Amino acid sequence: MRHGFTTERLMKLSRKIANDALRLRGASLGDRFEDLVSRLQMAGLDSALRYDPHRRHAAYGKNGGEPFASYVADVMGHRVDDYFRSKAEGFGDRRRDMDDKIELTDDPDPADHDVDFSKIVGDRERADWQKAAQATDWELDEWIKITLNKAAKQVLRSAA
Repeated sequence: MRHGFTTERLMKLSRKIANDALRLRGASLGDRFEDLVSRLQMAGLDSALRYDPHRRHAAYGKNGGEPFASYVADVMGHRVDDYFRSKAEGFGDRRRDMDDKIELTDDPDPADHDVDFSKIVGDRERADWQKAAQATDWELDEWIKITLNKAAKQVLRSAA
């Protein structure tokens, strides 16, 4: 990596920043912790590309530390805030008390889930379907799904 910073060091730094930020907030992400760490790693890689060592930075490295490491840690700290504000992660922008959550009022799935195929399909039909599935070397459920999808597309095409 650039500026004397290895990928292992970037991974350790991103985990440290994530742990420190969660500890400071008293928050827990559970299984989404790795998502935060990977987002911080991407921010670190992006920062490595944008960092210009010849440009004068305000206070990075003045106390004897490495300027690039201080810069990346600062950028990652800001990306933690962005993570908690992101709607994609299930959070909203709570700074202005606007979560902008979408409330679904209609059923987004128009399919009829109450259909009981055991009442519709007889034993003879099921046996025929099983033979057809075996002839194509597919499992029965896979054969049914593929056949129904083909039939539905054909019906929709002819109806249009």
